[in-house]
Order: sequence, then structure tokens, then C-alpha cells
Amino acid sequence: MNQKNGLAPFLLSSVPKSGTHLLHQLLNGMPDVFMDINDESKKFFLSIGMQKHLKLPNHYERLEKLSQNEFGFGHVVFSKQYASLLKHLGMKHVFIYWDPRDVLVSLSYFIKEQWTDHPLHQPFNSIYSTPKSRILRLMKGAQGQLGFYNIYEPYYRWINHGTTFSLSYESLMLSRDQWLKELVHYLWGNQSFPLPADELVDRMKLNDDPNASKTFRNGEIGGWKKEFDGETKQAFKQYAGQILIKYGYEKNNKW
Repeated sequence: MNQKNGLAPFLLSSVPKSGTHLLHQLLNGMPDVFMDINDESKKFFLSIGMQKHLKLPNHYERLEKLSQNEFGFGHVVFSKQYASLLKHLGMKHVFIYWDPRDVLVSLSYFIKEQWTDHPLHQPFNSIYSTPKSRILRLMKGAQGQLGFYNIYEPYYRWINHGTTFSLSYESLMLSRDQWLKELVHYLWGNQSFPLPADELVDRMKLNDDPNASKTFRNGEIGGWKKEFDGETKQAFKQYAGQILIKYGYEKNNKW
């Protein structure tokens, strides 16, 4: 990987439904930096259900083929094997995440409205007729399916991985300039920037287009508060409360 005349390939991953497409657009706003969202060979997905059949050699081969100034895109649960793979490739990793409660709400709408091949798509348009029923169904799991915590918590583990650049969706929305500048410094390291950092950040922001993302709904921070009632809150605390405490969204279950 020759970094002399450009940026070394890197990986962008996220907790699903956490602003991945937004960050993809922002990164594509840097001069000559690109990832074709329609190129399936540049997408990398690894869920908890795939852990038994890790396809790391395939991921390794495809990541290794990324060109200078190009990045991969996807959702990858944390594992020591995957962290070692990235280390062996000398590849930087950008990771974005969102409040698990907002992720859960966003997922409940996405499955109902857009994810047509998800096993819950049809039930979410018939049996589970209310937003609350869909949220509870995803949270608890049923009929042999894992609940929200078991499926999603492994993605969040990248937050504590030392060489990963982790940022929250909330930070990106509320302090965009600051975090994008830090991201630029992380990616370029000791290399000379193609433009001054402030100009790079401006270029990135100009490339933000919510209408270009097929998966964007509203991206409202704290939108879960409009969806959760007392029963939903109690269920989340019971089934997934630890994820909030572990990753800094709450100090305890008194929320």
C-alpha cells in the first residue's frame, strides 16, 4: 500500500442503522476519496449469526484489493480475528454508532417499510400492527431468533478497540466540524493533506445529501423518547439495559 500520493485504503463500518450512509457521503466528499455504494465487492458484512462460518479469507482478499483512496463499507461485529485481519493489512478502521434505543426504533421502521426479505417484514405489516409491538418483538426475540441485545451488542465492541476511530452519530450531528477534523487527522496521519484541514471538512460537509440515502428515515437524536412508553422502557432495561451502561449512554437503569 503506497501512501505517498494518496490515502491508504481503509474500512468504514457501523452498528446497523447508525448513520453509515451519512458518513459514507461525508468521506466521499474528500478529494479523490471514494467508495461506490453500488459495488457489492466493496461491502463487508459479518453478523453474530455468521460467526460460526467466518469468511475472513474472503474479506481479507477483498479488503486487500481496495485501491488507494478507496474504502470498504459495511457492518462487522467485533472479533479478535477481524481486528487481527485489519492489523495484518495495516488498514485503518472508522466506526460509527448510535444510541441503541434509537437504533432499535429505526430498525423497527426499516424492516416494516423497506427490508422486504427480512423474515419479520410480513409480520410487521400484519400481526405486529403497532410501532410498540414491533419494538417489543425485536427487543425480546422469539421463535428461536435472538433478541436485540444479542444481535447488536457485538457491533458496539469496536468502541473499545484501541486503533479504531470510533465516533457516535450524536457527536457527528452536534459537533460535526470538530469530529470531521479529527477524522481527517486520523486517516491522513503524518501525510500531507491534499487541502488544508478546514477546507477538507468543508468539502465533506457539502457532500451530505439525506435524499440520496434509501435507508434514511429522519435521523432524530433521542427520537426513541417519542416511541417508548413505560412498558417499553421496562422491557428495554430488562432485555438490553446493560448495553446502555456499557457503552456510555446511561450510568444506570434509572432513566
